[in-house]
Amino acid sequence: MVEWVKILETPRFLTGGRRHSEDDQVVLVTRAALAAPFALSVRTTQHGRSVLLGVFSWAAVNLSTPQVRKDRHWFDLGVGLDWAGERLQGRIYEIDGEDGTAER
Repeated sequence: MVEWVKILETPRFLTGGRRHSEDDQVVLVTRAALAAPFALSVRTTQHGRSVLLGVFSWAAVNLSTPQVRKDRHWFDLGVGLDWAGERLQGRIYEIDGEDGTAER
C-alpha cells in the first residue's frame, strides 16, 4: 500500500511542436515530456515500510491528433533528476517506435 508520495524538486519539462499549416505564428505542440523526482512510502504486511526514491518520467507523442496519441511512463528508482532529465529527449522520440506514426 502506498502511504504517501512527495515531489522533491521542480520537475523538468520538454516539448516539441510544428508550425501550423495555415498560420506560421502558431505552433502546435505535438509531443511533451516531464521528469519529476519523488519519494514515496510503501507498506507491506510482510516487510513493513520502505521509502523509495527516484524519478517519475512521462512522455507523450501525437498530441495534436488524439486518436493516435501514445504515452509512456517510467519509474527510475535510485536515480537523480539530472540523470532522468538527460534522458527526456531520447525518451520523447523513443515512443515513435517502428510504425513511424508520431508527429515531429
